[in-house]
Amino acid sequence: MIALTFATLGWWLAQPTQAYAADTTNCPAIQHPEETNVKYKLTFDQHHPDFVEVRQVTRIEVPERQWAPANNLTLSTDSPKHRNAMHCLLREDRKAQTKSSEWHPEWRTTGSPATKQKGVVAVQYESWNLINSPGEFEVGPWDLKVAPGEDWKAVLHSPDALSRVPRKTIEIDPGGLEISDAPGASSANEASRVWIAHGPDSEAKIVPPQHLAPALSRHAPWVGSLGVVSWWVCASAVIALSAWPFLGKKTAGEPENAAARVLATTVLQWAGLSAALGLTLLLLLQPSPSANRWRALIGISSGLALVLLARPWLPSAQGSDEIKKGTKRRTVVVATVSAAAVIGLLVIIAPHLFGLPPNLMPTTQPPPLGIAGLALLDMSMLWLWFTAMAAWAWRFTREGRLGEASITTESEHRLRNITAIGVILAAAAVAVVGCRVLSFELRWERANWMGEASTIFGHDHRSALSQQLVQLSSAGPTWAYAHTWVLSGIALVALLHSSYRLNPKKTLGPEGWDLLLVTGIFAVAVALRGTKFAGSSSAVYGFWLPLNMVVLYATVKAGNRWSVLGRVGQKAANCLTVKKEENCVVAELSTSAGYRQLMEDARRCRDLLRRLHLVDQGREEKTTRRNLEKQLRSLHHWRPSGCSRDCLPDPVSVVDVALSWGPGRHWWNNALKAARWASIFGILPSMVTAWYENAYDIEHWTFTLNSSMGIPDMVGKFLTQEISFAGAGLVLGALWRVLPGERGPVRAFNLFIAWLVPIGLVAALNHGIDRRELALAVLNVVLMLMVLTLTSMWMDTDTFSRERHYWTKRLGLLTSIYQVHGLSGQIAFLTLQAATAVTIWHQIVTM
Repeated sequence: MIALTFATLGWWLAQPTQAYAADTTNCPAIQHPEETNVKYKLTFDQHHPDFVEVRQVTRIEVPERQWAPANNLTLSTDSPKHRNAMHCLLREDRKAQTKSSEWHPEWRTTGSPATKQKGVVAVQYESWNLINSPGEFEVGPWDLKVAPGEDWKAVLHSPDALSRVPRKTIEIDPGGLEISDAPGASSANEASRVWIAHGPDSEAKIVPPQHLAPALSRHAPWVGSLGVVSWWVCASAVIALSAWPFLGKKTAGEPENAAARVLATTVLQWAGLSAALGLTLLLLLQPSPSANRWRALIGISSGLALVLLARPWLPSAQGSDEIKKGTKRRTVVVATVSAAAVIGLLVIIAPHLFGLPPNLMPTTQPPPLGIAGLALLDMSMLWLWFTAMAAWAWRFTREGRLGEASITTESEHRLRNITAIGVILAAAAVAVVGCRVLSFELRWERANWMGEASTIFGHDHRSALSQQLVQLSSAGPTWAYAHTWVLSGIALVALLHSSYRLNPKKTLGPEGWDLLLVTGIFAVAVALRGTKFAGSSSAVYGFWLPLNMVVLYATVKAGNRWSVLGRVGQKAANCLTVKKEENCVVAELSTSAGYRQLMEDARRCRDLLRRLHLVDQGREEKTTRRNLEKQLRSLHHWRPSGCSRDCLPDPVSVVDVALSWGPGRHWWNNALKAARWASIFGILPSMVTAWYENAYDIEHWTFTLNSSMGIPDMVGKFLTQEISFAGAGLVLGALWRVLPGERGPVRAFNLFIAWLVPIGLVAALNHGIDRRELALAVLNVVLMLMVLTLTSMWMDTDTFSRERHYWTKRLGLLTSIYQVHGLSGQIAFLTLQAATAVTIWHQIVTM
């Protein structure tokens, strides 16, 4: 079925496309050019941080009797005669100008046909383009040449039909940028440059904006390579260091220790594979047309090797039946992935069977079978990489016993589930290739409006399409590898869960190696998603990863003594417990009886506080204030079993202790609950973030739609944000008992500070940082704070979940927990966050 899907899409890609061709021989010169009026305007706009928008408006007024095709301008804008006439007025003869792959055709603004008054035909042509990388950008009669480390050169080319027009008015509006050179321009207006051109061509130079400097730098490829190198070095080092202690566990008679050793071995294998992949792909980052065949070969072989090394056929449980099922699953999986690899390798090893040259880069029109073969090559490569990532994610989940109940249930229908996942991943691979083809078709269509797509791309439609598919087979592994950070995060979570199962000792929060794992999850899954603001240093993940780990570690250590349970534990330091190494508070609340008693005392305390509030309002007459205060004081004398004195400091109540303990019996249970709530509350912010970065306005959405990986990256952005929110929730829940604050939102604010400190540190040291990117980084942090605030409030209600049957709505329980004044304060805090996010958003949009 997968092969049939591949073949069907390959056949569809091979269908011919009809293209309009401009008739460049029918471009007569204007008889009396002095009667023709031509005005050009070029405008730059920096309304988005990812690119600079450049627009042009060309207005031409030509006498009907002086130019034969003038009346064709009044026809429909889609008619061949109208487009050919516009080609004569806007384009020079480009027959001998083969454009490179860095050529970016313009987008045409839908306009109306020309108007004719008193024998003069007036036509206005508007178009735009987006600049975010080096290359050549077409916009009307202008060519913008963007070279790394140089000013942008805007060259106006006058076609032969207008070459003898004596006066052409030219205006450039830099939109806040600086014009470094504009020969012959008037300096009367500093906001723009206006001049009269007498020759066929004119040019100006524009200083590029600072926020695009990293992407346009001469060292951009090296910075990107440094980012890849630093990523696999540091990430592999972190997960290898985290897995190392588990290798020393004794396995004799202890299944949990044996399982931990297996997981640690798997994690170390992935650390080595990740490093090897990073080094291999680093050598292939620079495009090389002559080496595309070998790049595709490495992509196919590395994807196949990753799947086989992950061994997704391994049994979920022990037993002879599971071993037999595992053998059957291995046969099916190996046969399927080998078939997918053979499909791709056949195109690489024997390209002549598909009518392709040895380097897979056709310079003449390939047969339909060649297009289909290249599509199959791309899809097989992507499917193998997607399958490899899914297999390794399942391997970590299985050996870390994450979702153990679902894994046990899965073992009964394992082969069916594997087949379903394989089909879904095949559909994803087909979708990515389809997006690549769609982007090329849109690019070809807009380049061919004036019938010169073949000239711009240097090939016919089918040859140009085949080259796009070959480039995907070369760049696909690097694109897929960029998303393997998710596997590092899953590996760390699996190690943390394994440590939780191994360690019977009850603690307030993660300690030692467990705390290292939590900080690693925070750095990999949360903090690294917002480093773009730092410019070129943002790609050096090797700097950001340890910095965020150190900051969170320091936050936990500094805040532990100021946390509610930390202060309670300090006062009870001289308590006598059965096991002196255990915290007496933890020892008390880890028992069912102690936990039930605390929750009952906390419920009574809240009820007494409510009644005391009614007394103050004169609405409670049967109970005296003195009696209520006496009962509250008795609840304040809380002492765990074995303690020699009361453990509660004066400002701390049993309600504070209950809320600080959280809804789970262990900090791992709190982590799971917080991760679930954060992923739910993060859906809307994830959608907003993905929408803003990819579809904020019609131009940006058009740019995303025309980008080869625009739509897949948009989906990836949403999933990335969701994983980031879930990771932040897991970290908050794990550190729930050791972060300062009586209520959940205050604890969330401490995590917010831990993320904000590195941003502030870099902003203070880097004076050339872009304000828009910094504002976006702060906005992402504020959105994270909002999600964590809502998560913490729901965690507080989960703490008293046994009382839910007393309340019709969760908000009522929340009101009871926080009391009236406390709830209003938390709502005001949340409202302030929303107002801050809206304010920053407004500043970014209007910046």
